[in-house]
Amino acid sequence: MIIIGITGSIGMGKTTIASMLKFLNIPIFDSDKEVKNILEKNKFVINKIQNIWPDVISLEMRQKKINKFLLSNKIFSNKKNRIVLERIIHPIVKKKRSQFIKKYYNSKIIGLDVPLLYETKTNEICNSIFLVNTSKKIQENRVLKRPNMTKTKFNSINNAQWSYEKKRKMKPFVINTSFGKLFSFIQVLLYLAIIITNRKA
Repeated sequence: MIIIGITGSIGMGKTTIASMLKFLNIPIFDSDKEVKNILEKNKFVINKIQNIWPDVISLEMRQKKINKFLLSNKIFSNKKNRIVLERIIHPIVKKKRSQFIKKYYNSKIIGLDVPLLYETKTNEICNSIFLVNTSKKIQENRVLKRPNMTKTKFNSINNAQWSYEKKRKMKPFVINTSFGKLFSFIQVLLYLAIIITNRKA
């Protein structure tokens, strides 16, 4: 089995590349989706967050709900808060990821869509890495169109991740998403061909 890690900073087009791999029938583990599910459904995590940041919890139909907008403001404006939340959530995501890999063990290729791939050392279990990138201008334009996003928050999220230059030194396959989906898809197909050929050699 070949494990491909898919990573890139916010707004680079990582989700689009993961979708292209899905289109090619490659199973994808979506870390962001798992985190979303944990924050919405995991009672242990919700209670833990309530104990630490009670103001981000509200009651809806007698159910505790995390206000993800308030929570994200807390973690991206304070590094200590981010570390605390990561220590709560990352072990659960790691367990889910291990279950995913076990489930698709007989697949030829699987993908791990992980924004903090290098930061969490998930790259160490990958055979190849797709690093998704675009210009800073395009990145900023994409991200600032998102609901509740501000320039300050955008910069805080960027600063919480490794820089492109640091990731580039790890020698991943770089996919440039600046020139449209067709060009991005051609890069995906080319890199997959290289990965598969090298595996057979």
